[in-house]
Amino acid sequence: MNMVTKQRRNGKMNDKLFRTLLKRYEAEIEDAHYKIDCINDHNLVIPEHVDITGEIDTLLGKIGKAEEKLSVMRKYYGEKKANKNIL
Repeated sequence: MNMVTKQRRNGKMNDKLFRTLLKRYEAEIEDAHYKIDCINDHNLVIPEHVDITGEIDTLLGKIGKAEEKLSVMRKYYGEKKANKNIL
C-alpha cells in the first residue's frame, strides 16, 4: 500500500502538502476572478480571444473546478487554513 493510500484511509494529509494545495486552488480562483474583473471593468477585448463569453465561461469553469477540489480536500482531509506567515 503506497503512502497516499495510507494517508487517504486515515483521513490525514501532511500539513505542508495540505497548505500547498490549499494555496494552489485559492490562487487559481483568485487568478480567474482577476481576469474576469479585468475583462468586465475595462471592456478588454484580447485579439486572440474575441469570444468574450467563451473566455468568461472558461474562467468560470476554472473557478468551479478549483472550488470543487477545495471542497473535496476539506471534506476528506479536514478544515486546515493556509498559514499566511509561509507566504
